[in-house]
This record gives sequence, C-alpha cells and structure tokens, in this order.
Amino acid sequence: MNIHIKTLLAKMEEELVRAKAAEKEDELREKLYSIKTLCEVVLADSTKPVQVERRPLTERPFQAARFQAQDQGKKLVLDDDANGDSIFDF
Repeated sequence: MNIHIKTLLAKMEEELVRAKAAEKEDELREKLYSIKTLCEVVLADSTKPVQVERRPLTERPFQAARFQAQDQGKKLVLDDDANGDSIFDF
C-alpha cells in the first residue's frame, strides 16, 4: 500500500486541530497518539526520498483567558465577629 506523504500530512493537520479543540486530557492524548502514529508511518517509509513543500505557517493569535474579578463592590467586613464570605467565619 502506497500512501502519499501529503495525505498523511493532511491527516496530521486534522488531528492537530482536533487536539487543540480537545476539552479532556484523554481526548488530547488520543489525538497526540494518532499524530505520533502518522509520523511513524512517514518515517518508516524511508525507501524513497521525501520532498515537502515549504509554506509559511499561519498561526492564530494567542487568546489569553479572560477572568472577571468577583466580588467587585463588596466591602470586606472588618468586625471581630466576621471576616466576609469566608468558610472560616465563626
């Protein structure tokens, strides 16, 4: 069976997109293992030289996680009896 290198690279890219979208660690590990297996298939076929087109990678800009400050506008109670919404208030 002769699989073209571009087909394997396209499958790797698909798995990479799915890995980036994975929400659970086991999903991520599954996709990374798929990519590893595809890499091994490419590297095992060393009987013919591989020519790969060079093209610039396009990356999405990094999106930092957005955190909203909680309890804005709430004043901390400084009495001897209470310290706010702490579970350690007695």
